[in-house]
Formats: sequence, C-alpha cells, structure tokens
Amino acid sequence: MGIRESLNQNPAITTGITIGIIVMALGFIVWQIVGGDGGGGSVVTEMYYTTDDGATYFADDANKVAPFDKDGKEAVRCYVFKCADGKPFVAYLERMQKDAKAKYEAAMNAAAAPTPGAPPSMDMEMIQMEGMEVKNPGDPKWSKRNGPDADKITQINCPDGNNQALNIVLPND
Repeated sequence: MGIRESLNQNPAITTGITIGIIVMALGFIVWQIVGGDGGGGSVVTEMYYTTDDGATYFADDANKVAPFDKDGKEAVRCYVFKCADGKPFVAYLERMQKDAKAKYEAAMNAAAAPTPGAPPSMDMEMIQMEGMEVKNPGDPKWSKRNGPDADKITQINCPDGNNQALNIVLPND
C-alpha cells in the first residue's frame, strides 16, 4: 500500500499532518517578522527624542507618538545620524500636529479593540501623512511632512560631503 492510500484510509492522520504543516509555516512567518533570522536583524523598540531642539536626546519607546510630555517639557522625535568621523548629530525633528495626534491615537485604540458593526476608522497611515511635521534643529518653523519644504529638511548630508559613510544611529544598535 502506498502513502496516498494510507492517507486516504486514515483521515485523522491526514488532518494531523496538515495542521502540523500549517502550524510550522505560521511559526516560521512569526519568527521572521520578529527578527528571528539570527543574522543581526532586530526589531526597533526605541527611538531618539529631544526636549531641547536637538541639543541633547534620549532613548524612549519607539511606539510613542510625539509630541509627548517628558519631565514637564514637550518631547519630539529626532533622527540621529553619523558620518565618517563617527560623531552623531541630530539631522531633523519630527512631531504630529495635535489634532492629528488625537485622531491617530483614537484610530490606534479602535484598531486594538474593534467594536462590532462600527464603521472602519480613518486610515492611520493617512493621518500620519497629513498630520506629521518636520524641521531642522534650530529652525523655529515646522513644515508638513508631505509639504514642499519636507524633502529639503529630511535630506541628510554629511558636513564633509561624503554621504557614503552616512548611517542612522538607533538606540538598540
């Protein structure tokens, strides 16, 4: 008797094998998503934030929506880079407009605990795109992330002009 005939005569074994294959495939997918590749891939759990326009910065939960209160001051996200000299610098700052932040947090809460029959919430990506602002350290003016000035603000260049050595600096590195 062949394998096929054995599986046809024992549907419980066939079901068990099928479920086992599905569980292994799902386990592999989850393992890949959470950075279990063993090749140095990691999940970013912290980002840098500043309360003093980028003069100093600190690491905190990457899921925080800036601005938020830190020791009585407004904290915004900052993006830290380094060049060939290895000296880190804050390239630009990022925050969400207050009204957009409220909508975004409401959408996050709705997604975490959906109400049966409720209409879908506004797309969180769209809220981020429309409500995010960026600026360079020292510049008093914030610009919309999707506005005409944003590309200039988020274009990072090394002081020596050698952008081949430009790397983002993350707290988890």
